Amino acid sequence: MFLIGVAVVAGVFRGFHTSLDMLMGAAVVLVPSAWVAASLTSGRSVISPIWMGLARYSLAAVGFAMVFALRPESGPLACWLASALALLLPPLMVVWQQRRLDRTSRRD
Repeated sequence: MFLIGVAVVAGVFRGFHTSLDMLMGAAVVLVPSAWVAASLTSGRSVISPIWMGLARYSLAAVGFAMVFALRPESGPLACWLASALALLLPPLMVVWQQRRLDRTSRRD
């Protein structure tokens, strides 16, 4: 949701194409990450987590290649900025949530 908000704000200031580039850049990172997370937590995964990580980054590389091949006018800065945010936000949110829970448990 945060990335959609960032893309909308970027779209207001920089135009619709920048917003679309940011959404595609975020999707390139989030779709393989979601697939890996679903596969590893399903309990049916027969593939090693190391191979899943390799598949995740390989799929992201293929996704970037597809984005820039299908839309050559895409702005690489917007795509890579959104993909960096998509890559960094989940661990940062987990850390933030854990610290918030630690503070509330200390008060009790």
